[in-house]
Amino acid sequence: MSRFEEVEIKGEVDDNNSSTTVLNPAGVNVFTGTATEILNCGVVFVNVATDQASATDGLSIQQSSDGTNWDHDDNYTVAAGANKNYSINPHAKWFRVVYTNGGTIQGYFRLQSICKGNAKPSSHRIKDEIIGDDDCELVKAALTGENGAGLWHNVGVTADGDLTISDNSDGLAIAEGNVTGKTFIHKFGFAPDFDTADGLVTIWDGADDGILGGGAMQYTYSSSADIDSLSSSDNGDVVDVEIHGLDNSGNIVIQTKTLTGQTDVTLDTPLKRVYRMVNRGSSNLAGNLYLRTNGSGQTSGVPTTANTVRAIIKNGNNQTLMAIYPIPNGKTGYMRNWYASLSGAKKTSVHVVHLDARPEGEVFQLKHVSSLIAVGTSNFQYPYIEPEVFQAGTDIEMQSNSDEDVAAISAGFDIVLVDN
Repeated sequence: MSRFEEVEIKGEVDDNNSSTTVLNPAGVNVFTGTATEILNCGVVFVNVATDQASATDGLSIQQSSDGTNWDHDDNYTVAAGANKNYSINPHAKWFRVVYTNGGTIQGYFRLQSICKGNAKPSSHRIKDEIIGDDDCELVKAALTGENGAGLWHNVGVTADGDLTISDNSDGLAIAEGNVTGKTFIHKFGFAPDFDTADGLVTIWDGADDGILGGGAMQYTYSSSADIDSLSSSDNGDVVDVEIHGLDNSGNIVIQTKTLTGQTDVTLDTPLKRVYRMVNRGSSNLAGNLYLRTNGSGQTSGVPTTANTVRAIIKNGNNQTLMAIYPIPNGKTGYMRNWYASLSGAKKTSVHVVHLDARPEGEVFQLKHVSSLIAVGTSNFQYPYIEPEVFQAGTDIEMQSNSDEDVAAISAGFDIVLVDN
């Protein structure tokens, strides 16, 4: 058959590429069809029934632009006893089938090729197992979705090729940056050494009777952007320090400065709030690192007035431990949980733990209170079912007191920041 004439939907058998002659490894073990013109075919079906397995990729459905060079092929391995149907969409002028039997003579072999004007390419029962050599239709599509504001966006994939699915409530998705307009911050602090006489102390590095002439038990906040002086108590500390804080407008500023030991280093941008410092160098800090207000004094790198200090990195920590956070400008903070635990208490003691918040222009308000008893290990965690909401400009801090001298406590919280 040189070509199919006007093929109706009822179809026409292609005798050039159909056979019932069994294949024998000891003789003729390959059927090679004859080139058939398929310009008028909408779909070409190839049906195979045999009691013996083909060679690997033994069924080859081939197409050619000139009837000589078979540049396009779809290859399948036919299992013993399989009755399979395959289909192709013609995309070249000529078509043929080449079938290579496996290593056993066939008991029966029925190969038939049919041309149809149009038809459903193939089908597969849902309950049937899918194998790699099943015929299939390749579909490429773009998924899009409407964002609720009338704008449509393509759905992307991850670097591994997985469909990107973002759950706004999932902390991992937020931390990975998959949720637009939302970021995640974990704050944690440690009050190392305080006594009953100190009353409520802020849970931060300064709550330590062993530094700054008796410690800075209550954290002091600046009323303007006057935080700019950085120094170490050890003259050998020359490392890069990353400082996180807010400028005078409440905007987040992250800057890195190189320590010069006990000599003051001035920040590029003075800060109104600071909530984290991190040693970004390749060596540990040998001394304590202090960030304090402009114009305040120091001796050998150590501030002379405790209430001028706004952040401390204690020797061995390489970052601040301060359960303090100011909600930045343009953000709303949603607290997901907070915790407190006894850490290194040297006597049996009872701690009262406060979660406090001060909206801009107001006073600190007690948002939650709990108690810990230092008998063995004691800890408390409060997960919010509905998050506590804090507006921009709110200062958040955790505090504690104790009924015994020489006490210590750690505490922290998790906040999701949402762009306003």
